Amino acid sequence: MIQAILSSRLLKILVVALAVSTLPSVGFTAEPLPELPTSEQQRTYDRLIRELRCLVCKNQNLLDSNAELASDLRKKTHELVVAGKNYQEVVEYMTDRFGTFVMYRPPLKTSTYALWGLPFLGFVLVLTLIIHRIRKRSQIQLLELGANERKAAEDLLERRKRESSP
Repeated sequence: MIQAILSSRLLKILVVALAVSTLPSVGFTAEPLPELPTSEQQRTYDRLIRELRCLVCKNQNLLDSNAELASDLRKKTHELVVAGKNYQEVVEYMTDRFGTFVMYRPPLKTSTYALWGLPFLGFVLVLTLIIHRIRKRSQIQLLELGANERKAAEDLLERRKRESSP
């Protein structure tokens, strides 16, 4: 009885924890997102804070991060957009100061070829290894048994059949 009650409570706690963990992360930002004068500026700002990376968290964008630096970068992004800067100008401002790492999708240029090319090269390497193994397995030749070995194998099979039959 007690075990059923405890497991029931535990189940309820797990369900609530799962529900809370799936809530959108927008509600967890350190401060509310500011409203901008025009809808175009608001769209630009929203796009920027989703596409710029928090330099402290590294795996979160500015919108999702609660780090102090992310808060400062959100404020700076807001200032630049309110000042009339477009998307590209804000991106240039941020990459001039923090490098292309600040962007989730860095531009394709000579300094980022490795970043863009390594996943493709890794895929090609794995595919090549798989094909090599498949070919190697298909090239294995079956050994031919000699007359004495074939006779011994047949005798062994015959003996097993006799032992297993009643």
